[in-house]
Amino acid sequence: MAKIIIVGAAHGGRETVNGLLAANTDNEIHWYEHGQFATALDWAPADAEKERLALSQQVTLFDQTTVTKITPATHTITARNQRGQLQTDHYDRLVLSVGSLPIQLPIPGAELSGVQSIQNRASINELKLAAKSAAIKNVVVIGGGYIGMNFAALFKQTGKQVTVIDVNARPFSHNLDSEFTQILAAASVENGLQLKMEERVTAILGSTHVTAVQTNRGQYAADLVLVAVGNRPNTAWLRGTLTLDSEGLIETDDYFQTSVPDIYAIGDATKVRFTPTGTKERITLGSAASHAGRLLAHNLLTDQRIVFPGVQATSALNAAGYYFAATGLNTQLAVRMQQPVLATYIAVPRLVASAPARLNATVHFKLFYDKTHRILGAQIMSTAELTAVINTVSLAIQMGVTLEQLAYGDFFFQPGLSQPVDVLSTASLQALQTLATN
Repeated sequence: MAKIIIVGAAHGGRETVNGLLAANTDNEIHWYEHGQFATALDWAPADAEKERLALSQQVTLFDQTTVTKITPATHTITARNQRGQLQTDHYDRLVLSVGSLPIQLPIPGAELSGVQSIQNRASINELKLAAKSAAIKNVVVIGGGYIGMNFAALFKQTGKQVTVIDVNARPFSHNLDSEFTQILAAASVENGLQLKMEERVTAILGSTHVTAVQTNRGQYAADLVLVAVGNRPNTAWLRGTLTLDSEGLIETDDYFQTSVPDIYAIGDATKVRFTPTGTKERITLGSAASHAGRLLAHNLLTDQRIVFPGVQATSALNAAGYYFAATGLNTQLAVRMQQPVLATYIAVPRLVASAPARLNATVHFKLFYDKTHRILGAQIMSTAELTAVINTVSLAIQMGVTLEQLAYGDFFFQPGLSQPVDVLSTASLQALQTLATN
């Protein structure tokens, strides 16, 4: 029997614990969370005590307890509980799912009351409450990515005046190409959001509480400011104990082993293999951390270890009346990574021409591939919910599928559900035709 300590109750930590419990072994599991388990695991308030009791029969929970130090020589951790008391705990295996911290803007006024960021599920819940507050009328969101735009829409739905500021030309620029972001930007404005793109925030104004946000182009009233400009690994406390790279990320091997024996790390504070390029990249998605946690749990319990196959950074969201999803490389990412790619974009009806107009919708799809025809990425968007299509492309990237295989693959056709030629085949056939004529 081994004693396994897991630090962190977000996606990676949760899936590691779930995997260990599913194996039904007699290992002793200690689970530490610096916040509240009820919040981190999204338990309904009415069910929280019941959930805690059920879990505590299998796992020893250390709620609101922050691990502050690891001593590898003695296989111990030091932690501080909510009363400020220090305690030590011995491990045979230690799993770090320590996550990340929001980046704070190094500008005047960043410390003012009313300036918030997303640190954990508790801060998400606080923002949801703020959205219902009648005292908050003007909201400024700094950052036009998934998090920023998602909360901008939430605040708009509750009647706030919402301004989104971003240094990029359009929202979602890190996730989607211009064919998609142009449509989303226009739809966001139509839905009442003020988009202030290609502007840089220079100061947050106010005496004790925020009153406005200053950029290089203008000033915008604010009762609340959400800063959503990215995050950094929560690893400063590990420096000198584990090997960190220049970005502060924990270095791991293909089995999530750190530089120190019996200590493993997963999630936002690490890099994983990015399948389209084969390089190790930081993928700050809950799905990536969950995949890692499940595989790590398996590897902790067997000598038949499995190498982590990598991820494609697959994600999805609905915003401004559209559902969209992406996987693998996009144009901006390919340029940053100096990865040569080719791409084909199509916009086709979801259904046959005879289908009722109320059921039909335009499907925007972009496929990325290399000169050997290997699939490297894709994006899909529609007012119809078709995001699951991207999972097929994600698996195609992982399996090394080519344009030819997608073009002539066996995809169903059913009137009222699809076109005779699937969108994946349509894009692949067009790509092959373009390649043949160039």
